[in-house]
Amino acid sequence: MKNLTMTIRIPVVFGLFAALLSLAAAAEPKKAARPNVIFVLCDDLGPGDLGTLWQNGRKGKQKFTTPNMDQFAKEGMILSRHYCPAPSCMASRSSLMTGRHQGHCARRNTQFDAEIPEVHTLGSVMSKAGYATAAIGKWGMAGGPHQLSIKPVRGDRSPKTNPSHPTLRGFDYFYGYTAHRDAHYHYPKLGNRPLYDGFVDVTDRLAKCYSTDLLTARAKKWISDHHKAHPKKPFFTYLCYTAPHAGLRIPTTSHLTVKGNYPPGGGLNGGVHWLDDATNGQINTAKGAIDKGMHPEVAHAVGDDGQPWPDHARRHATMVRRIDDGLADLIQLLKDLKIDDRTLVVLTSDNGTLREGGLDNVGSYRPDYLDTFGRYDGTKLDLWEGGVRMPTIVRWPSVIKAGSKSASASQFHDWMATFCDLSGVPVPAVSDGVSIVPTLTGKGEQAQGIVYTELLVRGRTQNYMEFETSRRGRPHGQMQSVLIGDYKGIRVDVKGHRDVFEVYHTLKDLKETTDLAGKPGAPTQKQFQAAVLRSRRIDPLSKRPYDNALIPAVMEIATRNGLVRKEFPGLFDWVPQFGDGTPSGRKIVKGLTVTTGAQQFTGYLRVPTSGVYHFALTTNGKAVARLHD
Repeated sequence: MKNLTMTIRIPVVFGLFAALLSLAAAAEPKKAARPNVIFVLCDDLGPGDLGTLWQNGRKGKQKFTTPNMDQFAKEGMILSRHYCPAPSCMASRSSLMTGRHQGHCARRNTQFDAEIPEVHTLGSVMSKAGYATAAIGKWGMAGGPHQLSIKPVRGDRSPKTNPSHPTLRGFDYFYGYTAHRDAHYHYPKLGNRPLYDGFVDVTDRLAKCYSTDLLTARAKKWISDHHKAHPKKPFFTYLCYTAPHAGLRIPTTSHLTVKGNYPPGGGLNGGVHWLDDATNGQINTAKGAIDKGMHPEVAHAVGDDGQPWPDHARRHATMVRRIDDGLADLIQLLKDLKIDDRTLVVLTSDNGTLREGGLDNVGSYRPDYLDTFGRYDGTKLDLWEGGVRMPTIVRWPSVIKAGSKSASASQFHDWMATFCDLSGVPVPAVSDGVSIVPTLTGKGEQAQGIVYTELLVRGRTQNYMEFETSRRGRPHGQMQSVLIGDYKGIRVDVKGHRDVFEVYHTLKDLKETTDLAGKPGAPTQKQFQAAVLRSRRIDPLSKRPYDNALIPAVMEIATRNGLVRKEFPGLFDWVPQFGDGTPSGRKIVKGLTVTTGAQQFTGYLRVPTSGVYHFALTTNGKAVARLHD
């Protein structure tokens, strides 16, 4: 087998550094009962877009309802402190898919359509666990020769040129948009925005097909077909809606005579459904006038000032209501197939709500009209809570307590560890996440994971009167935040490593109004600075003003020469996280002698003088090395 060398470049302060090396020799997943998993990712759905999380409690007339999401929450668990990796589409999705936070992920900032490397993904780990896997909707990280220095897609968008097409990253099936920007028009036939079934451009079949309906119908069709053919094989569906982002387009008028303008019923025999004969459109709502199906609840809504709602607000609410209807349609399908009790469904969003222009002179959506940032300050592109704290609900009727809530902090990269836990395969050692199964089930002790965020972007925090005065119009620039316990350290427009963190208590101060920096009981600046430096690696494509800051050593402690080697029997498809697993053997060794099975070596490195060091590992097998976190 060919030897491989991995190198880590790291600027360090002299002292002791915690080091971990894991090596592994392939395995069958555990055959315990494993749930089906549907991960529903919305695009720019804000924490204030859901009735149960915000809209229902608003005073006045400027509000809308989401009855099906409310019911979903009544039957599941609200994760009130679940964070996206960064408040931007590409960064969020790449971290979610690869199980790595933005301090380690290969794709950061706004590298739209950049390929994700050939690494473990949600699709590949679930496939190895014995699941059928499908990605449906917006992908936006497929790469290709048209991609110049990680810039937005130009020219040829053929999926045959995509090195990280979903089917090349672990998914058995793909239906949707490979390119980021193509997903924002909501009617594929408009504007030459190709949509693919696998590698085939099927846009010509999609006249009058509204994207939310189309993706719901395709997901229903794939799940139904899979269950009919393989009723005992679990499935993983990654369903990425394109709404309510960007275009502010709304459904057709196909069912205006029906309450809510949505096909009655749901599931197998109702709701939106797939038409195998696409002569008149691929779905049953592809008729009537396009972009005219305003939801009846808001079609004639009047605001607190006695004036009709602006068109942008009515359209935004209609788009959210269409997701709401689609979610109920999916849940009814699970009930019809009698797999509801053994299917876990996650509903969340890639980042917060955003002020953004619509198409055809509709005008920009203004989140402050409906307060879709909820009880927080900030929107998409902000590291304030409104940009990064996601509306997240998880439903699994036979396991999760109905109507429950959890304030345990978690982040997108934790889903890989969670799904590995549920599917019976070990978590890849390169993953940064921890399983949140103890939180979801109420059984066992929940491990504390890391919540780390960074983003470089132009612009400023919106000048909304609902936001703290000192925050309005504040520049973004380089931003960074990390949680230590319940305390959030955040700094924006960072110029260097010594820039001060503002400190807020994320449970007691939701709007981040009271800066606790320097106050008794709160973590210190030194602690926050050490935490962020130990949580990230330098990325040559995403340069930061703190890249060359020296990483502090751990406290001086008594040590002895050698490494602690733990041995774990078995075969593994990847180098696993061992966590609290019980090793079959443990001893102090002088070198990296490898036996059968898997080994974990831990110890400390003594760095004699401060400086930049390159740590290299050469191996002819699978290995992962970490310094600190």
